[in-house]
Amino acid sequence: MKTNSFLRVIMLGSLVSTPGCIRDKITVPAPLPEPPAALGTSVRPMLDVQEAQGEASDFVIYEHEFVAGSARLNPAGEAHLRQIGARASLVPFPILVENSSEEIAAMVENCPPCAELDAQRRNVVVAALTMMGVPAASQRVLTAPALSAGLTSVEAERAFSGTVQGTGGGGWGGGAGSSGGGGGLGGR
Repeated sequence: MKTNSFLRVIMLGSLVSTPGCIRDKITVPAPLPEPPAALGTSVRPMLDVQEAQGEASDFVIYEHEFVAGSARLNPAGEAHLRQIGARASLVPFPILVENSSEEIAAMVENCPPCAELDAQRRNVVVAALTMMGVPAASQRVLTAPALSAGLTSVEAERAFSGTVQGTGGGGWGGGAGSSGGGGGLGGR
């Protein structure tokens, strides 16, 4: 038993002390390449931005939600403002009152100037949100252009007749379109 241990020590010593030692011949493998990124990691940030922008647009009170040429909200505007009031303390977005347009103001008799009308509308929204208990309503409500451009009447008519009514080759469950596939969400 002693001899066995003694031989091991001598063999190990000879390996370590001789030139061209075995440790000089051992190569360390190259580092492994980086593992691929998880699926969706390059797309997810872009989707998060789109989602945040979409949610922020929920907090825009549009010009058509007011009675034309006045600071009074119509029934749809009142319902939308109640929804905004219920969610306002949960999100960081500003609450925007869309600027009034010169074209609509010109069609309404005795309409105040747009800047004055915008200020009146903002004050109505601030007062309503303050009554609903929204903190810092006066700092959060701004007058500004809408976050997304609206549709012209021609564009809206095309979008409505092409998707909802199912005309124009497809639409929501409509007939076959130019792609040859029927139904579904289109086919154009």
